[in-house]
Amino acid sequence: MGIREPERAELISLNRTTLRVWGWGDPTAPPVVCLHGAYDHGRMFDGVAPRLAALGYHVVAPDLRGHGDSGPLDTGFAWALLHLDIALLIRHLGAGPVGFVAHSFGGGQAGGVAGTFPEMVRWIVNIDGLGPPVAGLVLPEDIPAAVRQSFTRTDRALLEGRRPFASLDDMTERRGRMNPRLPAAWVAHLVRHAARPVEGGFVWKADPMFGIGVPSEFNAAMLEAEMRHVRCPVLALTGDQEDMWRELATDELAERVGWLGARHHVVPGTGHYVHIEDADATMAHIEEFLAEVGP
Repeated sequence: MGIREPERAELISLNRTTLRVWGWGDPTAPPVVCLHGAYDHGRMFDGVAPRLAALGYHVVAPDLRGHGDSGPLDTGFAWALLHLDIALLIRHLGAGPVGFVAHSFGGGQAGGVAGTFPEMVRWIVNIDGLGPPVAGLVLPEDIPAAVRQSFTRTDRALLEGRRPFASLDDMTERRGRMNPRLPAAWVAHLVRHAARPVEGGFVWKADPMFGIGVPSEFNAAMLEAEMRHVRCPVLALTGDQEDMWRELATDELAERVGWLGARHHVVPGTGHYVHIEDADATMAHIEEFLAEVGP
């Protein structure tokens, strides 16, 4: 899949922050919002976004708060805050309900927005974004200890953030070890837009504060409640290969697809980054889905 520059880039002020928003297609066309995963950024859609625009959509891909070129979090408890950012971005677009194409953490955000603001969302394509396994979630009685641990991890991340990588190549090698299924050109692309220069080298743009609130915000009851509130059509796409962050067992995956009332397709030969690893199959499933549910 080719990697193409967005047609537009703008900074939008809303909800007491600034979001970097990348754009493709006719701004008067039906809107599609692409939501990236944790610690990534909107440029991960440089492959599929132009193809969505070619179908007749106005495609935008924000860097979520605390990621990429957008404003910092200012708080670690980001789940509901990001819901509000996205809803206000949709209102800013001013073009009626949107479709979502959303990956990983972004898939959870799309479901949360659709459940909270159903009038804003026309449909969702969820790309391996059905949440972590129950075994990885924190029980209510363990939340205080988990939050303390997250502060410790964040303190360490802030300290490491002052120790820059000497070069983008070093960062690319690190990211490549984390995500060995990603093509080398995509690893370099994702790193280039996830890094910022500082004295002595480069550091990640993602806000280390992002890690503080996750233990207390994620629990099975919350995920189920949000997913069951989604009323729009949902397409879930997952891979079948071992990969980092592709964690759900078959029974848990089926349960969450059921909570969403989604149709589900496995894209063979892919891991967590389905839309990057096999863009053609991803787009074929999306086009078939949109032919049924409409723009």
